Amino acid sequence: MTESSPRPEFVRSRKFYVGIILVAALVLSSWYGASQYLQHLYPANSTSSANSASINVMFNYGNGSTNWFNSTLVPRGSSFYNTTVSLTNGRLEAKYYDTFHEHFVSSINGVKNSGASYWEIWIYCTRDRAWMSSSWGADLLKPTTNGLSIKNSVGHQVLLSSNALAWSYQASSDTPPLPGAAKVDLCSS
Repeated sequence: MTESSPRPEFVRSRKFYVGIILVAALVLSSWYGASQYLQHLYPANSTSSANSASINVMFNYGNGSTNWFNSTLVPRGSSFYNTTVSLTNGRLEAKYYDTFHEHFVSSINGVKNSGASYWEIWIYCTRDRAWMSSSWGADLLKPTTNGLSIKNSVGHQVLLSSNALAWSYQASSDTPPLPGAAKVDLCSS
């Protein structure tokens, strides 16, 4: 019996298809590797709308200049203090008091408490269309999808109808952070 060699067309055809499969595998593995590298290099923002809240934040520097950060997405459970650290890129000075579980903010973006002027938090009361001086610290204020969650003195959660917070540098809590804006002593529920 003589052994016959495979037909040349068949050999070329098989090599062609094996080559195509190898090239496709190389392209797919390169694409996968590149996508993994890019995901590692540029991780997706973990604050999607499903697990975050949107808040408007204003900084009033007391000299006529203000900065607004509108529709800022914050992770669920994040405090206004954490949001402030993020928005200022860490350009804030604060001292943490264990007794109160709170930070006392003494400087934001290089503007430091001085004399009678200090940084104060204001809450915009959506239903009242007015600002309220906050008696709560930044660590206790937590934006939610339904408003602003605050833990009161007995540990119960209170929900305020609010979508905006402000840091205002001033000597008195009598003046809202926006000139001419209305002021209330307490947000209506």
